[in-house]
Amino acid sequence: MNRLFNDRGHPIGLALFYVLGCFIWLVICVRVLSLMPPHSWALNVCVNTLLVYLVVSHYTKRIRTLDAAQEEALLRARGYFESAVEGIVSVDEAGKIRQLNPRGQELFGYREEELVGLPIEVLVPQRFLYRHQVHRDGFFKAPKSRMMGRGMEVAVRRKDGSEFSAEISLNVVQMRGGKLTIAFVADISERLGMEREARRNETVDALAAVAAGVAHELNNPLAVMAARIELMLASDDDLSAETRDDLLVLQKNIERASRISHSMLSVARQRPGVRYAMDMNVAVQEAMLIVGAEGKGGTPRFETNLDRSLPEVMAEPTSLEQVLINLILNARDAGARLIRIETGLAPGLAGHLRLSVSDDGSGIKSDLLGKLFRPFFTTKPKGTGLGLWLSQRIVQDHGGTIAVESVAGKGTTFRITLPTIGESAAGKATLSAPDEPLPQLPAARGTRPGR
Repeated sequence: MNRLFNDRGHPIGLALFYVLGCFIWLVICVRVLSLMPPHSWALNVCVNTLLVYLVVSHYTKRIRTLDAAQEEALLRARGYFESAVEGIVSVDEAGKIRQLNPRGQELFGYREEELVGLPIEVLVPQRFLYRHQVHRDGFFKAPKSRMMGRGMEVAVRRKDGSEFSAEISLNVVQMRGGKLTIAFVADISERLGMEREARRNETVDALAAVAAGVAHELNNPLAVMAARIELMLASDDDLSAETRDDLLVLQKNIERASRISHSMLSVARQRPGVRYAMDMNVAVQEAMLIVGAEGKGGTPRFETNLDRSLPEVMAEPTSLEQVLINLILNARDAGARLIRIETGLAPGLAGHLRLSVSDDGSGIKSDLLGKLFRPFFTTKPKGTGLGLWLSQRIVQDHGGTIAVESVAGKGTTFRITLPTIGESAAGKATLSAPDEPLPQLPAARGTRPGR
């Protein structure tokens, strides 16, 4: 009651104020009239009637002005609420949702009436539920406006169970019925994606510089070794068959190392090499041959299921062979006894083929799967963390995708999907001559030209 009398901007308070004033005035007038001659009553009644009329008129005008101002303020606030580019959620002290603006409905996938009265935890991912309840209770004990989850990536759950990264600011408003917390929610998934892309580009630029140095430093000694091996093969007819085979293997791997350095430079610079129509089954056989030669005595057993009717792909052969070699070597390093390689048409994806490399090795823990293709991340004690990163970039550069499935202790499967020659952009375009020739090494006897 005291508040109503003190708040003269409130219509009820204003009315009570005027009623009390009129009552006091009438009491005074009655007292004055009792002391005046009878003939002056009519004059006093007229004067008081006029005064009451003026008071009522002023009060009515004031009420209309206040009503118009309040209506305008409500419309303006509603306009701000509904047109905000951020999602706005209001929550009471019990943690119940009271209001949700249109942008919030769009972000969360709920209609406002579906959320009103529900606990705010319906918008929190299950894995963060307990921690959020603790933070919420602590916040309402001493509420103050602040950013939520400063320094952390806050995840919010939609109606369909999917999540998005959000930036949330909390503001506390004192209402007549208690305190209300207003949360402003912004979807920052796109911004984070751009930041990750910027960091990735920085990494690529750094790797490009490293790759350029590696290519320059390695090609010269590799060329010298290749020339000496060619000279030994050509001039010494007394070499034993075993020695000659070993020299041929060395020469083949020197050529491969030179091409790898060139491929790494091309990928790091995002400059694709010359592409040809190639049979993925041939690439599989080449990769198996090279890995078999490298791992004498300890090579896992291979099992293949190759679809010989597959259409060709437009690809840079050395790069794709390097991807296969990397996957096979990873399987071998994981202790695989059996490596199974399969090729076939990609199910449900017209104009694409799929190649899978499976092993029965140690497998990969589920919490590490999402990190496998990051640069410099490795599960090997002596790994560089670049193999799978480069493999993914090579596959993506060819218009394909690479995915991994694994169960710790039961093995791993990598699946590569590539567009066939009729679907790939390179297959439809006219190939031009390369602007940067492959490093030239002396050709080895007994090896295929250009391989």
